[in-house]
Amino acid sequence: MNQVQLPFSTVITAEELKGFTHYEERKLSDMKGYFADEEARAAMEQSADQVVYQVYRVEVPPEEGELLHCLTVIQPGQVAGECFMTKGHYHLNEKCAEIYVGVKGKGVLLMQKGQEVRTIEMRENTAAYIPAGWGHRTINVSADQPFVFFSVWPGHSGYDYQRAVEEPFVKRVYLRPDGYEVK
Repeated sequence: MNQVQLPFSTVITAEELKGFTHYEERKLSDMKGYFADEEARAAMEQSADQVVYQVYRVEVPPEEGELLHCLTVIQPGQVAGECFMTKGHYHLNEKCAEIYVGVKGKGVLLMQKGQEVRTIEMRENTAAYIPAGWGHRTINVSADQPFVFFSVWPGHSGYDYQRAVEEPFVKRVYLRPDGYEVK
């Protein structure tokens, strides 16, 4: 049965989404199996369980016709040279697309469908379209600044984070002295 969703607003800032209803924080300890060098990640976790990223989301009914939105803040950092990133996910409903808009900093949107990989460099005011059926992960490619982006997707899309562990992204993003490298 459809829930009645009333109009509302949120305010996008470079630090958080004001008016959010759900907050998540992912630390190194939450990222087991996502970085290429698991031993280095585990050692960093033992030393200091850093925050890798935060998500400020507004919940709506998980139904067709509704739109979720959130602001994600990926902190600067790396594990054995691999840049801090979101876990990445696929949508359970593979007919759902998503849109990302850069708010602050510099990042890379990494998308994968089977063995096909696409990347989009993200900066402030860059809008990126993620087609239905593509797995996606976002990476902060700055050595010292957070990467912040806003996203919008269908309320009934669902998330499959485990698939990103079982079928790892075939490309990784590494910080280099002159920028970053996707390999």
